[in-house]
Amino acid sequence: MLGVAVCIGLLCWLVSSACPMWLRWSLYFGAPLVAGLVCGLLLGNITYGLEVGATIMMAYVGLLAIGGSLPNEMAVAGYLGVAMTMIAKADASTGLALSVPLGLLGVLAQNAKMSLNPIWVHKADFYAAEGNIHGIKMMNLFASQIFPFIFYFIPAFLCVYLGGPYFEAFMQVIPSQITKILQLIGRMMPALGLAMLMQSLFKKTLIPFLIIGFVLAAYLQLSTTAIAIIGVALAIMHYYYTTKKIEEE
Repeated sequence: MLGVAVCIGLLCWLVSSACPMWLRWSLYFGAPLVAGLVCGLLLGNITYGLEVGATIMMAYVGLLAIGGSLPNEMAVAGYLGVAMTMIAKADASTGLALSVPLGLLGVLAQNAKMSLNPIWVHKADFYAAEGNIHGIKMMNLFASQIFPFIFYFIPAFLCVYLGGPYFEAFMQVIPSQITKILQLIGRMMPALGLAMLMQSLFKKTLIPFLIIGFVLAAYLQLSTTAIAIIGVALAIMHYYYTTKKIEEE
């Protein structure tokens, strides 16, 4: 468990702060779905990890971080939430209900990091005034990760290493009614995530595609792969004809 706790702590720190943005979000390394795969490999159950990660991902599929605002720390909710759920052997929907508060704790860590890291910015300004290039590099590459390491790695490590066994025992002794409530909340979260996604992407011109997708899934009962292929073809047609219309105007 020590090795798993160290890995989860390092992943929470790396994905939330240390990794470059293109690795975190362009390759989606910070997504709960990827966290499910990684935690599944670490804990020896890839199928279970992907199930939990995909369930948590549904709640965050419409999450938008605009500017410096962060409504929820998806990486912490993913890596720490999936790990704690798998350790407790809980249902995936229960894990989703538990991951949201963990994501909010990640926001507190983010705010603390943003509040304290300007210390190193002022120190870098001092080195810049002296013409000390090495000092500037040290402030940007290493000193800037001191507070994120404290706020991300240490809590995540302690949660998994010390809290994991107790959390597993706690999930086994709590009343079944509470477990069912957590599962119900977890099943509602994906609907909220999809609603957030629809709100950000909704356009009147896209309503026909929504109807077509619903008909293909509910009435024709096509597989997800077939619907995805049809969706890609329709998206290409929509883009082509929309672009052509704009060029003609």
